[in-house]
Amino acid sequence: MRITNNIIRSNTMLHIQKNKATSNDYFQQYASQKKIQKPSDNPTIAVRALKYRTTLVEIEQYLSNCDEAENWMDATEEPLKKADSILDTMIDYVTQAANGTNKDTDRATIAAQLKQYCDFIYQQNANMDYAGRYLFTGYRTDIPLLFEKDSTNVTYVMKEELQINNIQKYNYVYGQPEYADDKAASDYAKEASEYLETHRILLSYDNCDARDVTITYTDAAGKSQTVTAVTKGIADNKTYNEQYHPAANEINYVPETGELIFGDDIYDSIRAGSDLKVEYSKTNFETNDIRPEHYFECTATDNVTGTTKNYFNIKEQKINYQINFSQTITVNTLGCNAFDTSMGRAVDDIYNVLNNLDVMDQALVAIQKRIDDCDPNDTEKLADLQELYDRTETEISLQNTVLTNAYTHSITVFQNAKDTLNVALAEHGSRYNRLKMTSSKLEVLQTDTKESKSENEDADLEEAFVNYTQADLLYQASLQATGKILGTSLLDFI
Repeated sequence: MRITNNIIRSNTMLHIQKNKATSNDYFQQYASQKKIQKPSDNPTIAVRALKYRTTLVEIEQYLSNCDEAENWMDATEEPLKKADSILDTMIDYVTQAANGTNKDTDRATIAAQLKQYCDFIYQQNANMDYAGRYLFTGYRTDIPLLFEKDSTNVTYVMKEELQINNIQKYNYVYGQPEYADDKAASDYAKEASEYLETHRILLSYDNCDARDVTITYTDAAGKSQTVTAVTKGIADNKTYNEQYHPAANEINYVPETGELIFGDDIYDSIRAGSDLKVEYSKTNFETNDIRPEHYFECTATDNVTGTTKNYFNIKEQKINYQINFSQTITVNTLGCNAFDTSMGRAVDDIYNVLNNLDVMDQALVAIQKRIDDCDPNDTEKLADLQELYDRTETEISLQNTVLTNAYTHSITVFQNAKDTLNVALAEHGSRYNRLKMTSSKLEVLQTDTKESKSENEDADLEEAFVNYTQADLLYQASLQATGKILGTSLLDFI
């Protein structure tokens, strides 16, 4: 085969170009510290790089979600722990009150202190917000747990589920001697107070609407029963505490105090059954009252515009964060699952008993003044007044027993509220621990993915430098060889 100068020149230029391209490839690896510069350099590395980068972006988002979830749960945990601590104090406080003899000033101080504790739990803990979002209100994070001002234009019709075991045996003072000029000692004796027993349960609100109240339950035979309560306002009483004296097969509803009083027969039927529910309404709410839509299925009707809103699935409002591949976690705790309304109602009940006791004390003082002002020679009148005084003293003694019972019952209420809160805390803690473990696992996965990404994409600098040096030497050698070959022509042999 005849080799011409053109063939030599073409082959030489081809080798120079190849060596130059190889040298440039290794130079790019060394300069960029990457194995490839474009997908076509190595499609396998390119595909793996895309997968690793996508995985890293997802992990970073999950870690960001974990941080946000942790911040929310940290903000939730603090008020739960504070409320738990306050409940311990309330239990100790009311235990001392139940076991000791308290003066008038002591009674007022105890009630006021318990009221302050309850207000602190509801207002400073249950109504807490985080970054402008309320922590314990489910999906409605823009609506506070409590009313921010008095509300009188919206009527809430609530369906409240009641625990049959919470129907308590309740002792009360029935009847009250009242002064009249024409009454004799025998009349006061007939009006003497009695210490009676009934069964009652407190609704979550007092000062409710004086409308029909419907109670439903399932009896022992499994049949659904519906009872319409008898509305028995305190102002309508002809005898003191008449509202606590229902007929055997009736339920009295006391709107002022939010109480249901059960007759003996209906109580026996309900106690043997299950699924006790009550439907009642309330329009007048005071500042810092709990908003019903956060605790109960209810219908709210604006009495001005006539618009109606329905609230349901109250206990299913879970705010979930995705914290890992196909993994979510609930970050919120619902107020209805943590802060029991019975705490405030137990304190309200103590206040009601104390108010009645104060009225009795004032009546006793008034009777004593009548005795002091009475003519000493009017022995018959003095005997009548003394009988009234003795009967009123007996009434006060019985009412003090009712107060002691109220203190004792509140211990159980506060302890149950604490148990409910502890369940919420434990459930919150278990979710928090899971979040921390997931976050730790993601950090490890992030490190491993970064290492795999680096092994796939990043060039070994030592190897890249050696390869570049070799390629550059080959390129320089090819240039020198070409210079010698192309520098020789036919004239050199003439």
